[in-house]
Amino acid sequence: MRFINRIKKLKNCSLAVFAATLIASCATSQNPNDPYEVVNRKIFIANMTADHFILRPIAIGYTYVPEPLRDAVSNFYNNLRDFVTLANDILQLNGSDTMHNTMRIAINSTFGILGLIDVSSSMGLPQTQTSFGETFKRWGWTNSSYIVLPFFGSTTFRDGLGFVPDLYFNPLFWITTDAWFSWGIFGLNLINKRAMLLDQEKLLMSSLDPYATIRDIYLQKNGEYIYPQESGTMESESESLDELIDEENGESTPKTRRVSSQSSQIDELIDEENKLQAKVGIIPVGGAAAIATTSSRGESIESAAVKPESK
Repeated sequence: MRFINRIKKLKNCSLAVFAATLIASCATSQNPNDPYEVVNRKIFIANMTADHFILRPIAIGYTYVPEPLRDAVSNFYNNLRDFVTLANDILQLNGSDTMHNTMRIAINSTFGILGLIDVSSSMGLPQTQTSFGETFKRWGWTNSSYIVLPFFGSTTFRDGLGFVPDLYFNPLFWITTDAWFSWGIFGLNLINKRAMLLDQEKLLMSSLDPYATIRDIYLQKNGEYIYPQESGTMESESESLDELIDEENGESTPKTRRVSSQSSQIDELIDEENKLQAKVGIIPVGGAAAIATTSSRGESIESAAVKPESK
C-alpha cells in the first residue's frame, strides 16, 4: 500500500512537471537559448516575488544558526545527493566516478556520522554531481529547451523530466513515510541552499536583466548555451553602422561599392601573403593560399581582412 501511494505521488509530480513544460511551449521567442522566454519570464517574476516575501526572510534568519550546525546540515544533504549521483554514474557506465562516489558514501555514512561530517573531501575525494538529465544527455538527448518551473526555477525540459527518477534514487524517498516529515526535510534543504546564495545577490541586483543573467549562467554551467555566430553578427552590425553613418552624412554609398572595396582589400591581403610566403620559400597554389591565411580562431579571410584596416 505504501509503495502504491509513493507511485501516485511520483505520478502527480511527473504530471506537474509536464504541465509546466506544456504551458511554457504555448509561447515562443526567437532566442535559440530561450524559445519559451515569454512564459518563462512570467514564471520567473512569480518565483522572485515568492522568494522576496517568503523564502529570503527565512533564509536570512537561518544565517543566525551557528555555522557548524549549518555545515552539518549541508554535509548531510550532500551525502544524500551522492546516492543520486552514484545511481546516475552507474546508468552512464562511468566506472571511475562510480568507484569515487561509492567510496564517498561509505566513508561519510560511517566515519562521517551519516554524512554530518564530510570526511571524504579531506581525504581527497571531492563531491561530484550528476543527474538523470545528464543520463538522458549521455544516451543521446543532447539538446533541450530552457524552461523555468514554478518553485524549482531554471532547468531544461530534459533536466526537468530527470527530477522524477532522481527522487527514486534519494534514500529518503524509501525511508520516510510521514508526509510532514518529508516536506520538513525538503523545506530545510531549500532554506539551507537559499541561505548559501545570499552573498551572490549583489551580482544579481547589479544586472540590467536578472532573468537573462540567471538563464545564461545556468545554460553555460550545464554546457547548453548556444553562442551566436560572431563573424556574421559583427559583419551585420558593421554594415548597419556604416549605413547609419552614411545617412547622417547625407551620403548613399551603394552596397555593391562596399563589396567591391572589401573584395579589393581581400585581394591586397592575399597578394601580401603571397609575397611574404614567396620570400620564405612557400609558394601557395590556387585555393591553398586562401586556406593558409585563415586565422587561428577559424575566421574567414573576409573577417581577417578587416583587422589590418582597424589598426
